[in-house]
Amino acid sequence: MQVNIRKRLPADELESILGRHGRWLKSKGSRGCRADLRCCDLSNRDLFGAVLVKAILRDIDFSHTNLRTANLKQAELHHCRFHQAHMQWSILQGAVLHGSDLTQANLQFCDFSSATVSDTDFAGAFFHNAYFEKAVLRKANFTGTNLRFSTWSSSKLSQIKFTACTIQLADFSNASLRDTDFSDAHIFNTDFTGSDLRGVEFAATRMENVNFKGAQLDP
Repeated sequence: MQVNIRKRLPADELESILGRHGRWLKSKGSRGCRADLRCCDLSNRDLFGAVLVKAILRDIDFSHTNLRTANLKQAELHHCRFHQAHMQWSILQGAVLHGSDLTQANLQFCDFSSATVSDTDFAGAFFHNAYFEKAVLRKANFTGTNLRFSTWSSSKLSQIKFTACTIQLADFSNASLRDTDFSDAHIFNTDFTGSDLRGVEFAATRMENVNFKGAQLDP
């Protein structure tokens, strides 16, 4: 099997790519060039506030990178690694994440609304106040994550692992959570009003003050 070797992109080259991308966005495609980064090593970089809206990002290593307040709205993120990345207040509205690694990332106040996420690992990540409204997630792993104050209203989740999670004051109202696993999770003061919970696993789950009004549950 061929193993891709990521290129360590020089700072000046990255700055040039971001500059051309900025001009492409402002001119609506008439000037500059859309950022198309593939197989690059951007680990341990300071990309605070970087604008990568609609960028194509494939097989990029962002491990330990500072992406606080970065704008990744509608970006294509395929097989990227964000292990222990700092992504507080970053924007991923409408982004597409496939086969990516966000283990132990700090995603506090991160906005994933209307994002499409598949085959992605979030194990051990910190999601305090993260926002997933109207997002579509399939085969994602959230094992051991902190989901306090997170919002998932009207989202569509399938085959998701929330095992051993801490879920407090979260909003899952009107969400579809078919075949989702909450085993060994701690769920407190959380709203599942009107949600679809058919096929959901709650084995050994500790729950207090959880609202299931109008939810669809298996017998």
